[in-house]
Amino acid sequence: MDDLLRRVHGDLGSLRLGFALVGGHAVSVRTTPRFTCDLDFAIAVHDDREAESVVASLAARGYRIVALVEQATTKRLATVRLEHASAPGVMVDLLFATSGIEPELVAAAGDVTIVPGLTMPVASIGHLLAMKVLSMDDRHRPQDRQDLAALLAKAAPADVAVAESALALISRRGCDRGRDLAGSFARLRAGMA
Repeated sequence: MDDLLRRVHGDLGSLRLGFALVGGHAVSVRTTPRFTCDLDFAIAVHDDREAESVVASLAARGYRIVALVEQATTKRLATVRLEHASAPGVMVDLLFATSGIEPELVAAAGDVTIVPGLTMPVASIGHLLAMKVLSMDDRHRPQDRQDLAALLAKAAPADVAVAESALALISRRGCDRGRDLAGSFARLRAGMA
């Protein structure tokens, strides 16, 4: 996985675009290491044309498109799942407009050493909290609740404020999937206190 992480970091870096590690790997970096079998990156793009250009550039570097997901409300290219020939079965998810806050998340990400010799932008605890609240589905994604507990255990009041602000922005941008994200986050915090 480390080799693929280095490859993706180098390939995204060569495209000169903003990106940040999110998902399980980012949670592991910010809290306690846990197993995850994929890599997730938020990518800051202005529109679908730019997202498609990123995907085409990566395809030219040996990545294969496994799946495309459109954000239903905004009609934007939300996520592209890729696989690289060097790591069959390991998925690389590029999040372009899944939450609607990818540009803000990427701008606020901090550089962290992931493995020896590899430093890359990693989403903040506050933004990871917001992304996990958005994706949480106890039936299909039970790990999200555990990740939320781990993130909340490390979260400072400023991280919680970032999460609340990000959740409000997700809702304003129509990416909340018809859910009360602020209410869900408040209930989670109350239940984990």
